[in-house]
Amino acid sequence: MARFIASILLLLLLGACAGQAPRPPGAQPAIASEAACLERGGQWTQLGRAPLKQCLLATRDAGKACTDNAQCQGLCLAPEGSVDGTRVGGTCSADTNRFGCRQQLRDGVPFTLCID
Repeated sequence: MARFIASILLLLLLGACAGQAPRPPGAQPAIASEAACLERGGQWTQLGRAPLKQCLLATRDAGKACTDNAQCQGLCLAPEGSVDGTRVGGTCSADTNRFGCRQQLRDGVPFTLCID
């Protein structure tokens, strides 16, 4: 357990040192408090395996056609059954959850990414 907590603390420390990654157009910055999350209509919940709560927001562009994550507030998801590496069109996700295994699109090409 101590090893797990040390790992989380190290990740948080490293994250504080890193520059802020660019966000896709229309994407919102991370919401750090439950009050701010609820004020924006979100759900304050644990999304990944770490015992940390985050804000889960519905996206305004859910279901919109896309070919890349940069075109969505959440993720650009490939159609079910897509083959990694084969060009397809996708749709923007319904929420901002990035955890779990999801087949996303980059320039119309599906790739699978699993985030714990």
